[in-house]
Amino acid sequence: MKKTLFAVACTAALLTACGTGRTGPTGPAADLDPETRALVTEAQNAGPVTFYSMLDESVLRAISENFTNEYGVRVEPVRLVTADLIQRYSAEAESGRSAADIVLVTDSAFLGDAHAKDWITPITEQDLPPDTDVFPKEYLTHDGAAAVVSLIPTEMVVNSDELSQAPQSWEVYADPQFEGDLMLTRPDTSPANIAFWSLMIDRYGEDFLRKIADNEPTFSNSAVPLTQAIAAGEAEIGFPGVAAIVQNLAEQGAPVEMVSLAPTTGPEASVALSENSPNPAGAKLLAAYLMSEKGNRLLNDDSDGISPYDTEGIQRFTRVGDIEIADAAKINDLLGVTE
Repeated sequence: MKKTLFAVACTAALLTACGTGRTGPTGPAADLDPETRALVTEAQNAGPVTFYSMLDESVLRAISENFTNEYGVRVEPVRLVTADLIQRYSAEAESGRSAADIVLVTDSAFLGDAHAKDWITPITEQDLPPDTDVFPKEYLTHDGAAAVVSLIPTEMVVNSDELSQAPQSWEVYADPQFEGDLMLTRPDTSPANIAFWSLMIDRYGEDFLRKIADNEPTFSNSAVPLTQAIAAGEAEIGFPGVAAIVQNLAEQGAPVEMVSLAPTTGPEASVALSENSPNPAGAKLLAAYLMSEKGNRLLNDDSDGISPYDTEGIQRFTRVGDIEIADAAKINDLLGVTE
C-alpha cells in the first residue's frame, strides 16, 4: 500500500530559453546602476560566458538560461563531474588558455591550489555589482579567492512503499526494526561520507555506529546503485540520499524519496573566476548573480542545496571545517565494514 512520506521540495524553475542574439537586460535587470550597465554591455560585446560546473545538467541549464533572460548575456554551460572538471580546468589553465570564464565546483584544496598558481582571480578583488554587497562574508573561502554559493546537505533516502511515516532522526539507523533493511555507502568512498559519520560520532557517540553495525547493513560503493536498490525494495532506508539521483528515479515512478534531518553536513559548492578569462565582464556578472540573494536562492531551490541566505537551513548544516574528522579506518570498523 502506498504511504505518505515527507518529501524534500524541489522547485524547478520553468525558464524560457533565449536566442543567440544580444537582447539587452529585461525585467528587474533593466533598471541598473551605471557601473553594472557598463559591465552588462561589455559582457554582451565579448560573446558568451563559458560556465564550467559540477551541477546537475538540468540545474546548470536552468540557471544559465535565467541569467541570460535577466541580462541578455549568453551562457555556454559545460557540465562535468568534479574529478573531470578539475582535470580539464587544470590542463587548460596550465596551458595559459582558460576556456572557462567561470567555474562552480566542490570547494576543496583544488581552489586553494588554483589560487596559488594564479589560475583564478580572487572574487574579493573584483568590483562586483551592488547585489553582492550583502553576501555573507563567512562564505568567502581561500583568502577571498572563491565564494561558497551552495551547501549540499547529506540526506536520508527511503523506500516510500515500505515506511508508514518519515524518520525523525538519524538514530533510526540504529533501530533494531531495520535489521537487514539498511543500506549504506562505504564510509571511505568519499570525504563527504567521512565528514558525515564524524558528525554522527560527535553528536551521538561511537556506540551509535556500533548499534548501526548490529543491524547488519549492506554496503554499496556509491549512491547510484544504493538508491536503485532502495527503490527496488532491497532495503527500506539508506545513506546517503542524493537529490539528483533520487529525483530521477522518482520521476520514473520509483517509490524512493529523500528525508531531510538535522544535524547534517556535506560538500560546499564554490564559484571562482578564471584569471585568463575570454569574457571577464561576463564572468563577474554571472558570479555576482550567483552571489546575489535572488540568483542564489534560485540556484539552491533548483538543486536542493542550502543557500547562505537561508538562515533556517543553515541551522541544521554543520560545515566540514567545524567538524573534528575521525579516522576513516575507525569509522569502517565501528560500522562493521569488512574488506
